[in-house]
Amino acid sequence: MLVPYFPHRASSRVLVASSRQGPRVLLEKSPDGAYLVLLNVQDTRWDQFAYQFSHELCHIFSNSGHREMSGDVVARDHQWFEEALCEAVSLFTLKQLASSWEHSPPYPRWKDYAPAFREYAERLSGEKHRHLPPDTSVADWYVENHEVLESNPHLREKNEFLATQLIALLEEAPGRLGAIGYLNLEKSTFSKSFGGYLDSWYTCCPEEIRDFARRVISLFARGDHGVTAVAAMTTSGGPPY
Repeated sequence: MLVPYFPHRASSRVLVASSRQGPRVLLEKSPDGAYLVLLNVQDTRWDQFAYQFSHELCHIFSNSGHREMSGDVVARDHQWFEEALCEAVSLFTLKQLASSWEHSPPYPRWKDYAPAFREYAERLSGEKHRHLPPDTSVADWYVENHEVLESNPHLREKNEFLATQLIALLEEAPGRLGAIGYLNLEKSTFSKSFGGYLDSWYTCCPEEIRDFARRVISLFARGDHGVTAVAAMTTSGGPPY
């Protein structure tokens, strides 16, 4: 479902195991170079398998291994944004699988499970904390929350809120998904401002799929609190808007 959007990752190997320590991608690969993904799912809950696995696969495809390390700890350089992006990919995947299994399930008898993917996505998307309060923009939300986001990238409700804004952009043009493969592409982005981090993403994207990065940047563009101002973005090779 996701791999066709990332052809340069088609040869990547991923080993999946069940563990109460999941869902997560382990920092170290297997001896033969495969990524190791732990999922915390029981029975045949295909909707939860898809939700968790697509999130962890997004971390792999978004080059999370390029983050700086401090001992055995990954540096938290705007990791909250990657977490939100992976949550958006999870919701996107659930909706795509609902359509796919309705018409071409892996096995004919699994067709009846297709609505479960959509119902799960709709239940998550309908949660109140995932939506903007009236008369509030994403830029306003970021100004209010940027310090706590940087100090703790795993605040689920905040990441899930941003994911709702991001999935709307993905659903407008699913081909934009491939831009995720160019996030964190520079080996080290630690100590950059959030604006510089997004600028790096935009610059690394091939021109034909830069639109998603440009649209994301436009959500945050306000010019203060770590977000690169529009003028600075245009002079540094960022998107001209």
